[in-house]
Amino acid sequence: MSPDDDCGAGADAVLYATRLRPQRSLARRGRRRVLTLFAAIQAPLGLALILRGAWPAAFFLALTWAGLALAFARNARAALAYEDLELSAIELYYARVNPAGRRRDWRFNPLWVRLAIEKHEEFGVERLALLSRRTRVEVGAFLGRGEKTRLAEDLSAALARARRGPRFGGPRHD
Repeated sequence: MSPDDDCGAGADAVLYATRLRPQRSLARRGRRRVLTLFAAIQAPLGLALILRGAWPAAFFLALTWAGLALAFARNARAALAYEDLELSAIELYYARVNPAGRRRDWRFNPLWVRLAIEKHEEFGVERLALLSRRTRVEVGAFLGRGEKTRLAEDLSAALARARRGPRFGGPRHD
């Protein structure tokens, strides 16, 4: 993007916007298939154990299946959460929505907000937070290190653009 690309854009023009979502392990259909396959493997084994009198082992097989089903359900519910980032020259808006739909909003002045990045030499960005005065808000905690690294690069560049201020079209003196 050249410096003249945003000429005429006002102070409230969006410079950067993204929605962050956690990674989903499987879609609903995939979860059903895995659970069905797991049950198809465990059912004959459980029946054989019950017929030999080892009913506690069959109970634990069923408990294992229930645990897997619960883990898939919790992962699917966690995938409903998301985070929104929207940056203009006058405001950085950050919203975090949990899986239940409860929303928490923060608003920062781009001139005063700082991006705190904790990096590991080998693996990249481990933590990313917005800092302003006494407020520290972690961003994208559910993202992988590569995604956090990309987010840190993109957000840093957008914050630098926002700090330069809005560019208005006007008479040019060449």
